[in-house]
Amino acid sequence: MIHLLILPFLTLVPLANACEQPGTQRHIIPKQDGSIITAYESFAEFLQTDQDWVTYRSMMLDPYPEMRLVHARMLEWGAIQADAFEQEVRGFKAEDFAPLIERYDIDQISLLYDAVVEKGNALLPPTKPKATNLCLFLPYGSCFVEPEEDSNTIYISLRIHPDQAELILAHEYSHIIHIDRRPEEPISPKRELVSEGFAVYLTGSLIDGLTPSRSVPFMPAESFEWCIANESLIRETIVKDLDIGFEAFMKRYIADGKGFAEPPPGFVEKTAYFIGYKIVEACVKKGYPIESICAMDADTVIRTSGYFEVPERM
Repeated sequence: MIHLLILPFLTLVPLANACEQPGTQRHIIPKQDGSIITAYESFAEFLQTDQDWVTYRSMMLDPYPEMRLVHARMLEWGAIQADAFEQEVRGFKAEDFAPLIERYDIDQISLLYDAVVEKGNALLPPTKPKATNLCLFLPYGSCFVEPEEDSNTIYISLRIHPDQAELILAHEYSHIIHIDRRPEEPISPKRELVSEGFAVYLTGSLIDGLTPSRSVPFMPAESFEWCIANESLIRETIVKDLDIGFEAFMKRYIADGKGFAEPPPGFVEKTAYFIGYKIVEACVKKGYPIESICAMDADTVIRTSGYFEVPERM
């Protein structure tokens, strides 16, 4: 399975006008702080039709601005090809997707949503009231967050195992907390390094009993342990690459999944998550409140931490 958790948060499709199309039933669970959009239910209904592309578009893309965004993202990231996907939907089989749908307990996901939002708001209250939406979808893979002017939407594919749902919700909501306070700055390796570091650090405050070694989505505990044992090597390698192209940095240090990640020889995937976490941790150890760190741009966070200025740690 391909995971695209770490790709940049670019707004491709406006979500503010998430209105129903005439005659189309949208699957929405209203929540106090937003809504849960169970778009996978429409996909299950699509599997009971003749399954041509026109039907797919009318049931999945036309009524759901959220799914139009997911589809656009998949095309942008190269996870699907337009013509091939239009043919692929004709061959989808209900029995292949039933296990993915049936293993998710929507009541449990709703409780997780409530817990993460409540803890996040208690940790750092939003500076501006915004709805927090959760879109659960198929048939695509991936998970990510989309910040908007008046709302934020967390996207999670049902291809991802439910055991990861709480961690992903907390990680993506941590991004929302950070984005709410972070100064505007262009996408860069430094910004993404610090952004993922914040999400890893804050996730530990949103899930009771979570250890750092379990705080990076889709990173095995043994990979985190490898990072601890090789911290100096990772630090020295990453600091030399902070000025390389954004895409190259993403592939080397942030991406995961075959065809996306190209870590340096001998490295595990997603090492920027670990180094970003250590940078934020260094700021906290110096006595900076997490809220003030959130309000710094990436250059300031890195400079304040002093992380890359110390030749040896631990």
